Amino acid sequence: MSAKILRSSFSFASLLLLTLLFWSCSSTKTVPEGDALFAGFKIKVNDEKDSSKRSSALATELSGTVRPKPNASIFGLRPKLWIYNAFYTEKEKGLGNWIQNKLGEPPVLLSEVDTNTVSDVMSSRLHNRGYFVNQVSSNTSIKKKKATINWTANIGEPYRIRKIAYTLDDSLPIHKAIQQTQAESLLKPDDPYDLSTMTQERVRIDAVLKNKGYFYFSPDLLIFSVDTTAGDRKADVLVRIKSAAPPRTLQAYKIDDVFIHADYFLNDSISTNDTLNIRGYRYIPSEDYVKAKHLLRGVFLYPDSLYTRQNQLLTVSRLMGLPAYKFVNLEYQPDTTTNDRLDAFLYLTPALKKSLRMEAQMVNKTNGFAGPGLLASFRNRNAFKGSELLTVDFTGTFESLVGGRGSDRENPETGEENLNSNLTSYELGVQTNLIIPRIVSPFRMRNLRTEFVPKTRINVGFNFLNRVNFFQMNSYNASYGYNWRPKQTITHEITPINLQYVQLVRTQPAFEEILANNRLLQRSFEEQFIIGSMYRFTYSNQAIKERKHQFYNDVSLDVSGNMVNALQSLTGADSPEEEAPRTLFGQAYSQYSRIQNDFRYYMKVGASSQIATRLLTGVGFSYGNSSTMPYVKQFSIGGPNSIRAFRPRSIGPGTYDVPDSLLFSFFDQTGDIKLEANVEYRFPIFGFVKGALFVDAGNIWLLRETVNPTTGEVDRPGGVFNTSTFMNQLAVGTGVGVRVDIEFFVIRLDFGIPVRVPYLPPGERNVIKDFNFGFTGDTGMTLNIAIGYPF
Repeated sequence: MSAKILRSSFSFASLLLLTLLFWSCSSTKTVPEGDALFAGFKIKVNDEKDSSKRSSALATELSGTVRPKPNASIFGLRPKLWIYNAFYTEKEKGLGNWIQNKLGEPPVLLSEVDTNTVSDVMSSRLHNRGYFVNQVSSNTSIKKKKATINWTANIGEPYRIRKIAYTLDDSLPIHKAIQQTQAESLLKPDDPYDLSTMTQERVRIDAVLKNKGYFYFSPDLLIFSVDTTAGDRKADVLVRIKSAAPPRTLQAYKIDDVFIHADYFLNDSISTNDTLNIRGYRYIPSEDYVKAKHLLRGVFLYPDSLYTRQNQLLTVSRLMGLPAYKFVNLEYQPDTTTNDRLDAFLYLTPALKKSLRMEAQMVNKTNGFAGPGLLASFRNRNAFKGSELLTVDFTGTFESLVGGRGSDRENPETGEENLNSNLTSYELGVQTNLIIPRIVSPFRMRNLRTEFVPKTRINVGFNFLNRVNFFQMNSYNASYGYNWRPKQTITHEITPINLQYVQLVRTQPAFEEILANNRLLQRSFEEQFIIGSMYRFTYSNQAIKERKHQFYNDVSLDVSGNMVNALQSLTGADSPEEEAPRTLFGQAYSQYSRIQNDFRYYMKVGASSQIATRLLTGVGFSYGNSSTMPYVKQFSIGGPNSIRAFRPRSIGPGTYDVPDSLLFSFFDQTGDIKLEANVEYRFPIFGFVKGALFVDAGNIWLLRETVNPTTGEVDRPGGVFNTSTFMNQLAVGTGVGVRVDIEFFVIRLDFGIPVRVPYLPPGERNVIKDFNFGFTGDTGMTLNIAIGYPF
């Protein structure tokens, strides 16, 4: 990038910044005379006389009652208001009007805020929290046409519950069922009176009754009477059922018949006489679509059993998880012969069974290769009449290495452009994946009572890779595993059989020279027969959207060769040596253990902002039949989902400075240990456009140091992990990002700025002072274009 272009870019950025500052100071431009911009508010709760000390929580709750809200702001600026003012027009059509009203936001005026009404709502909220005696007042201050409203709530000691009594008729079973739940009641003596807790208690009691057969009961049939005449701010709570409750709501029901229409479409005429009786269920009309023995594993409604909502929800969730079905509907009807019985009707609407999809892609890999691709995918959602999902994917890509460290360098020996700068890759592959919605095992296993469908996965694939000027490679893979979720937050995934075989079929002199100069790298490419097992455990509460603090932790264990090596040892095979490893089917196999942990923490900040953090650690160790980890199992770092100030695979191991001649191959920049940490602040800008500020740090290291047998020199100097120096070897980057987030699809642009470069000499690693606005060199920016969030 020329100096002239840099100066122009800097001038434009400066002009844009000045414009933003100018318009931020002009946020009252469209405010009418005699009015003011509602710039903000504060809420203070005086709780000196309140022993519960809930002022912080109360202030947060009262803040939610303020209407209307002030214009959205970030760092004191109001971007949507700025857009409205900048493009303000009285025309009803045109581009300016569209930008003003679609992307902008009109000023929220003081005249729109009814402080008396808001104060009354706040007082009512305090009353619901047990502060029957409270006072809410407000005052408004205006400066330069900007108004700030301060609300003050004066409260005393809240009314507290003295005792809870159940005024029920013991002659009815439902009253006994309610009394039996009293030990788990949300209402506790000496707790402050709280209307929301009483509402939750009604829902809790209803949930208990629903699981005891009371199908027609509802929470609004429960009444809480509160008596405050006891004095000393004490309240007695009386729980009872409405006297006008219909008789059927007070009766427990059993399930009589269960009718299952396994191939239902809207407007189908159903005859309950035309059924198959299978294990007590009425199957309609036949097993031509999904066989009953497979479907019934997801049905937890049992004929002649007590109705429970738990079994109802479990059944619907499990059946909705079957690929063969698009809709699941469950209805109940009173039995025509017995007044305490219900007939259950399951209507299952099939999804489109077979589909073929063609998709043009833009491939962007973590190793820095990008280019056009084509995907053809065949899908059968009911392959063997058991709702098995069979997927066959055919892929083809043409990729070139884009960008990277040293992109502006020439070969130091010849002065010519590096051969690797034109590195391209061709790839063809086919993957066949079969997901069976049940556990298929040689051992008999009980049906798991979980709302998530347990799955058996079978995968077989082949891939051909042609890395121009380097090598051609055939890759074969096969696996057999299980996936199950005992509850919403926990997932187990075990793969007892995991096979991979990577075969170099043709190598070029340039690649052979690289291998000849690096014995460790040569070994990692030779030992590519992987036969082992994998286990993965994931915890995540991100699906619980209302949580302020969300956690995600994924730990995976990958082992290979241990069982084969143990069997060969038992049969008296020769001990493995570096030059003569043990073989399986004539091919050396890898023996290693690899563990990785991905921990993430998300904290909501305000209504729409979030702080996201990640700590990623991993270590792999080869032993026995292997002197090094397979290349495909080694760690790398850098890129759009890692340290974004550095290109993929351009860091490490340790302080190793890759030779200029290998800058574009990245073969050497892998390791046995990985440590990475990320912090990102995510915030809205306007509409579906969001922004981010981030800091990334990390590196990879080797567990062993290797020496080139020809030269006697260390292969990758500075690459071995050392507990006393590793913190000083971390690569650090920062930057800003823009994301177009339309919920189901996210396009991300991140501009990474290097702060610390570990492969530079010790006194020159802090490079932020030398930062330039270009995209070349060790101190330039890195543009990352990706799909989805980095973590």
